Amino acid sequence: MTILLKHIYTFLFALMIAPLLSFGQSNNSDIPYLKRFVHDLSVDSIATDVLLSQYVTIKQEVDDDYLDYLIASLDEVRLNIQNKNTKEIQYLNWTQIPKKETRDIDPEGLDTNNMYFLKYKNRQVVAIYLEDGKIASFTLVSKGNKVAHFVTY
Repeated sequence: MTILLKHIYTFLFALMIAPLLSFGQSNNSDIPYLKRFVHDLSVDSIATDVLLSQYVTIKQEVDDDYLDYLIASLDEVRLNIQNKNTKEIQYLNWTQIPKKETRDIDPEGLDTNNMYFLKYKNRQVVAIYLEDGKIASFTLVSKGNKVAHFVTY
């Protein structure tokens, strides 16, 4: 076998294996972004509507009722996080969660690499879905049949 042929085989092997190596990898900038979000949630002086505008992407038309719903939902997350030592919160990607914890979640075509589960003392605090560098959902709800899904805004 010639050296050129060996290099071609090596190159082809590298091309085939590269996607497998990157599969299930979360974006490295996601965790610092989520940590900033959690930090800002724990600061009482930052208004909830300011947090919504800074961190959450809303793609649909928003009326007053929907905005009130989002603020109330984020206030609930905020209350849950404020009672925790934020330095002890774990930021886990879908791929880092045991399958038994994700089998009842239907991704519905959303990119699981952008799904994060924040845990405190091994208990989930909030589930977050990121899209285009911002939070597209912090709401994981049951859709019946013991299956949950992210509700994007």
